[in-house]
Amino acid sequence: MTDNRRLEPRTNAFLFGSILLDDLSSQRDCLVWDESQIGAMIEVAGSEEIPDRFSLAIGPHRRARPCAVVRRDGRRLGVVFEDGISPTPA
Repeated sequence: MTDNRRLEPRTNAFLFGSILLDDLSSQRDCLVWDESQIGAMIEVAGSEEIPDRFSLAIGPHRRARPCAVVRRDGRRLGVVFEDGISPTPA
């Protein structure tokens, strides 16, 4: 049995995303495995170089949302969105 501590169920996303670093002038590509209104599971090469806080844009037409890393597992990062806004449809 897996230990699922999520506060809200996530849906499979399997979308490309962008991690916006620093002052939004630098970005890294990532894969978004799943997402909910309050967080997401992403995968990124060199995850140890990703700071604890950054902005994440999921899909081609979604605005970047501020988020914080709450879990690190190799290349995968669990993040929680910090803006409290529900995502717009893709």
